[in-house]
Amino acid sequence: MTLGHCAREDEVMELLHSGQWPAACDPELRDHVAGCSLCAQTVMLKSAFAAALSEAKDEARLQSAGLLWWRAQLLRRNAAVERVNRPIARAQRFALLINLLAAVALVASQWSHMDRLAAWFSGVAEAPIFHPVALWSMASQQPGWNLMLLIPCVGAVVVLGGITVYLATER
Repeated sequence: MTLGHCAREDEVMELLHSGQWPAACDPELRDHVAGCSLCAQTVMLKSAFAAALSEAKDEARLQSAGLLWWRAQLLRRNAAVERVNRPIARAQRFALLINLLAAVALVASQWSHMDRLAAWFSGVAEAPIFHPVALWSMASQQPGWNLMLLIPCVGAVVVLGGITVYLATER
């Protein structure tokens, strides 16, 4: 590539910009471009860029304005929801941290009593509440046992129902 300036380069560039090359130019200018390497390179590069630009415009598919507006609204709404949820998420993390610390403190404070707790759990497995036949016979003999079964069952249903509602609404 030669660096320099041709006297007729501006004339060639003007015809190229206006889109009149080579149809609207005189034969003398065409002969000059054929002989001048700088003008020939200019014509070649400008023609290549113009062809690439027209191909890019043909390949570009513009989407409808309604779709672009809808996406912008969706992005704006999602950003607003994210901004609102940030403090709630922080509060949830803080509450989880406090609960974990409380659980660790409870376990640490009760560590010396673990042997009694293990003995209690071994005795729980033999309790009649875990044996349905014995439980039914005991419930029929003592009317207070019906209430002792009803309260934990209702409590379990309430707790599991609350967890289910929470998980369903979180999504």
